[in-house]
Amino acid sequence: MPRLHSLIAGLGAFAAFAAPMLHPHPSGSTDRVTPGGVRVESSSHVRITLLDDRGVIKQMIRDYDVDLAKGSGFTVTPDGVVVTATQVVQAADDPRVYAANRVFAEYFKVKIPADFKRHSLDDPDLDRRLKACYPPQQTDSTCIADVTTNVTVHPYLDPPPPGGLPAQILTTGASPAAPAVLKVTKGGEKQTLPTVPLATVIGGAVESLDVMTLTGRPSAKVAPKLDTAHLDPPGSRTFKERDKVRKLLDDGAAGAALIDDGKSEVIGFISGGGDQPMAITPADEIRSALVAAGVTPRRGPVDVVYENALASYHNKLYTGAIPALQQVLNLRPDHVVAADHLRDARAKAGTAVDTGNRPVARPAQAEQPKSGVPPYVWVAGGVVVLALLAGGVVLLRRRSAAGAQDGDGPAGDAYLGGVHTDPGAAEAGAVHSGETSWPPYAVTRVFGAEAARSPEVMGPAPVPPGPVSAGAVSAGPGPADPSPPGGRSYPADLSPPHGHAQPGDPAPPRGPSYPPNPSSPPQGQAQLPQGQAQLKFCTQCGMRLGQGHRFCGFCGNPVDS
Repeated sequence: MPRLHSLIAGLGAFAAFAAPMLHPHPSGSTDRVTPGGVRVESSSHVRITLLDDRGVIKQMIRDYDVDLAKGSGFTVTPDGVVVTATQVVQAADDPRVYAANRVFAEYFKVKIPADFKRHSLDDPDLDRRLKACYPPQQTDSTCIADVTTNVTVHPYLDPPPPGGLPAQILTTGASPAAPAVLKVTKGGEKQTLPTVPLATVIGGAVESLDVMTLTGRPSAKVAPKLDTAHLDPPGSRTFKERDKVRKLLDDGAAGAALIDDGKSEVIGFISGGGDQPMAITPADEIRSALVAAGVTPRRGPVDVVYENALASYHNKLYTGAIPALQQVLNLRPDHVVAADHLRDARAKAGTAVDTGNRPVARPAQAEQPKSGVPPYVWVAGGVVVLALLAGGVVLLRRRSAAGAQDGDGPAGDAYLGGVHTDPGAAEAGAVHSGETSWPPYAVTRVFGAEAARSPEVMGPAPVPPGPVSAGAVSAGPGPADPSPPGGRSYPADLSPPHGHAQPGDPAPPRGPSYPPNPSSPPQGQAQLPQGQAQLKFCTQCGMRLGQGHRFCGFCGNPVDS
């Protein structure tokens, strides 16, 4: 039996030890909110005038600065709108009472404590005058007081703004727990102040919270203090750890943001402490106060870039988070949390903990089934295939060479870009018909020995004496017709542009083709100069024929048909 008791005690101790580990407060759920935390300090400046009507009227004017309260808050717009509890900027103690005690004791030389309580004196006349000095001011008051409340906001930045950022009160509530809306008057012009994500309501499932308190002026060494708490029951306005939260309020947690660990957003703030009851002000009341002040909560450009960087940082993609965090600091160099995360990301980048540095796992490929054919069979087959291919190549080359020598059919023509060209014919220019040839690139070119004797190289060939038959084609530039009908004339020493017909030249006949031997032209045709190629045209399609070709390269019609 003692062993059973020992076992139960051991399990209880283990449960107590493991409770923090099982606590539903995820790591990193608050650094989305902490950059927008601020400390709020308020004070009152009182100018009081004491009137002494005994005999000659005298006045005594004094100025006093009175600390009202210190608490926490959070920024809801990038231009510096801050939300806190009304008790932080409007203390329950009246600073005019404090100023009355100070000025009365100094002028009448009596002992009155410098506090916020109303006192009495033994001298009836002085006692009457002291009571007439306390507020509220009436027609028979002996003191006239003017109070100015000064509010200073200290954002979580490093280096912190010297002296904080001055702010004005936009609206306050009727109770210490009501929201107070402030607006910084300097420091928010660029709209780059970090803000917090503000919820709309306290959800019914919200239970685990973090209380963000700024017990001092924040800096890199004084970060917001985070304490866990729980709502009991979930979604309510009561804490399970009341004594713990009450102690936080006594240490300056009034106005501290309540962070929902599930969504990493602010669902409200707390207030109370001292003589004030502890209370939770939910997000819907905060939004109503903002609407009354003419403010809409929103995030700024720094927040957008920062949250993108947090996505990589919390997923341990440290290498990818570095440029994003650096961009946050480019927009806001004093962003404390971004600077801290950047140092950590640089230290872990490229290490084993850097998820972005790990090689991408490739899916395992299915094992291919092994063939039952022996390897030598595949080798022998490959040799046979190569031998057949080599024999085919030799046969094709021989046939191509034979076809080139004979010049028969399309195989004897040089084919380039879909156009058959004649390697032995001279360039003849355009068809002498007054129209451009089609297609324009279907021009017979001159290669080899014939090219060396072409007119472009040797110059224009001499025109033989005697009349030229109308059926022959002029081989050289003839005299230009001074008035060609319906055409364009060219100088005698210039050839017509490519694609234009020479004026005055008759079109080639569409009759029987020229004989294969150009040295013996038919009767009635002039002998062309030696070295000048004749132009032949297909009787079927009218296209030019290559020199020595037996078939038309365009339609396949025999030349001699």
